[in-house]
Amino acid sequence: MKLGKRSVFFLIIAALVLLLCGVFLLRAPALLVTDAPFDALYGGNRALLKRVEASLRLFRRVKPVSVPIDTGSDIVAFAVEAAARSPYLVLFPYRYLEGARRYAEAFPETPVFVLGGRSREADTEPLGFVSTDSATDFYRAGLCAALIASDARQVAGEVLVFQGEPIPVEWSGAFLAGLREKGFEREPKYLSVTEDYSDTQNVVCVVMSGQATAFLEQNLNIPVILFSWVDPVLTSQAVTVIFDDSPWALLIKVARAMGKEGAPLPSEMVFPAERMADRKVLEQVRDKMFN
Repeated sequence: MKLGKRSVFFLIIAALVLLLCGVFLLRAPALLVTDAPFDALYGGNRALLKRVEASLRLFRRVKPVSVPIDTGSDIVAFAVEAAARSPYLVLFPYRYLEGARRYAEAFPETPVFVLGGRSREADTEPLGFVSTDSATDFYRAGLCAALIASDARQVAGEVLVFQGEPIPVEWSGAFLAGLREKGFEREPKYLSVTEDYSDTQNVVCVVMSGQATAFLEQNLNIPVILFSWVDPVLTSQAVTVIFDDSPWALLIKVARAMGKEGAPLPSEMVFPAERMADRKVLEQVRDKMFN
């Protein structure tokens, strides 16, 4: 039976799709080590979307490897070994550093990376160590805070920064530079997350690098910039920008930086839907993502 041009076209498309699917499935997968507490914090649906996104952008399967919390390093290494014979890369949270070391020693040909976060030392040989570019994050947070203040026409207002630990001078200097670039001239006020700050009449924006529970419980209508892995749907409606340096947020950046390790990576900026009052401010903030 003679096929028409339309049928031939669809057969070619189908063959190409099958070929691409075959290549996709045959390529070595990227593995990400996780556990139940993190999955609950991050959000199951959110993790699934990030997994699909990463798989498409890297054009290879991305497989989470779930391990029991507080399990031994040998069990962690075994779980990763069982997940794939020769993975493209394996990304470990810092809490599984010893498991990462054990796996890397057993499989030295596999690229293994550990997320160090904001304040940990890069003592992870023979692993790739990935730290968060906190200076860039705080600079962006300063830009966001200044834009929010400008939108509220309160450039003479007050910006609070709640910190779990004292912020290094490099980070606070970057934050101030971001504020100044967008015209906010007042000095930010740094507070401990445990402080019960109630003088909020002139506060235009709050930055939280730690969980300031007492402040959040006041349910104030003040925009909050949050440094956290938590699922945005679980956050207060006041949270307008989230800086996420979780494994899911940084996986693609880690993969694309392979071979040029060493430079810290900035967080992914998340904008919870319908929380930024002015769309123009939202677009200005997004322009400063540099992702």
